[in-house]
Amino acid sequence: MTRVDSGHRPQRTCLGCNGRDEQNGLIRLTVTERGDLRVDDMGRGRGGYLHRRAECWQAFLRRKSLFRAFRVEIDKRARERLVRELAKD
Repeated sequence: MTRVDSGHRPQRTCLGCNGRDEQNGLIRLTVTERGDLRVDDMGRGRGGYLHRRAECWQAFLRRKSLFRAFRVEIDKRARERLVRELAKD
């Protein structure tokens, strides 16, 4: 029996612009045990997503709360460090 591709593509919401997009087109973020944000290549645990666009990163910095995405509050310094790292790449 041949498997038929259902065409399903997981959708996720950008933490910057709140726009929805395919999961594989977004950067996945997680929070470390120390409360730092990092890019997550493993895809395990609680996480959030960002588009690969500077305007989304800036909107992400302006957000007041990320509790819904990560179930912990993330301070602005941790978000700024992450955006600086993303801008280098």
